[in-house]
Amino acid sequence: MVIPAVNGMNACPLRTLRFFAVKKENIFTNTPSMLEITNPDEAELESTLQFAFQHLSPSDLALQVGTMMRQYHSGQMNLQGVFQAKHENTLVGAMYAQSRPDSSVMFWIPAMAKGFSLEPMLEPLEQFCRSQNAFAAIALADREQSFDERTFCSAGQFRFLSDMIHLVADIPPNEALLNEAPPNEAPSNKAAEKPSRLQFVPLSDYAGDISDRLTRLVKETYRHTLDFPDLMQTAPVEQVLQGYKTNALYRPELWFFLQKEGTDVGVLLLTDASLEQFELTYMGLIESARRQGSSREIVRFAKEITSEWNRPLLLTSVDANNIPACQTYLSQGFKAWDRKKVYVRFFTEGTPSARNTSGG
Repeated sequence: MVIPAVNGMNACPLRTLRFFAVKKENIFTNTPSMLEITNPDEAELESTLQFAFQHLSPSDLALQVGTMMRQYHSGQMNLQGVFQAKHENTLVGAMYAQSRPDSSVMFWIPAMAKGFSLEPMLEPLEQFCRSQNAFAAIALADREQSFDERTFCSAGQFRFLSDMIHLVADIPPNEALLNEAPPNEAPSNKAAEKPSRLQFVPLSDYAGDISDRLTRLVKETYRHTLDFPDLMQTAPVEQVLQGYKTNALYRPELWFFLQKEGTDVGVLLLTDASLEQFELTYMGLIESARRQGSSREIVRFAKEITSEWNRPLLLTSVDANNIPACQTYLSQGFKAWDRKKVYVRFFTEGTPSARNTSGG
């Protein structure tokens, strides 16, 4: 499971929200006086992002804000998921949320100045999530990040889900392929032609509509998953897949049916995230195909494809409680480079109830 790169958001006009010191008609705050929460204008964007990610080290902060500013100026990001809170024209709070192709909204825990509660930021966040028809809001927090977890969980109806480990593998350059295809042209998927216990069949090999087949198979791979089970088993699979397919980064030659003797047993979804990296977005096997060493074979294949496309890095992420998957990635040369706490709130009926459970 990977958190995809920012790829733009649907427009969501946000009215200016003013929060007062007393509870009144569901408008509330613990701050000493009025807060005004809005989307920043272009001139305010950089300072708002710097405030939102102030918990990062100076070098990481510069990298994060610099990347997001480039995305904004290239049209990959707009201001609708960026929120600023001001008190008497002074910036005292900031938050960034993004709509993801999988029909969820991901955001970072709001950053607030000392003495100001994060609670007022949760109403515009909910408004944004509902405007995006998100089935869930997923919050990320760095392990060392300090915030009022109790208020966040109780007022926002969030609960701690698990830790997410981000992993990366260095991919040696494939000298034989360096001059064969420009970076934006698909190579021939030679790795798929190698003999193996699994057959890797790209979606691009099929002329007809295979959406139902893919949806059914992904649903089967979600059964008894150890990778964020509440989230994966609640996700609207049809919407998730359609969202990824309409994403500009989608390439059918990088999505694979995994087969044994012609029978579907799993899926592998790769994303060509940039000229520098591939993302292993999802891999899953049906229950009868698990615990047979196939996961390592899938990861090796993903690394080979990444090499064929001349990308130096392969990224993925995994639930820290999914010990078998962690062991698989580490055995195949991946290294952990970041770890975050993950919180979730579901917006669809029939999902696991929001419990006020902290991550400790």
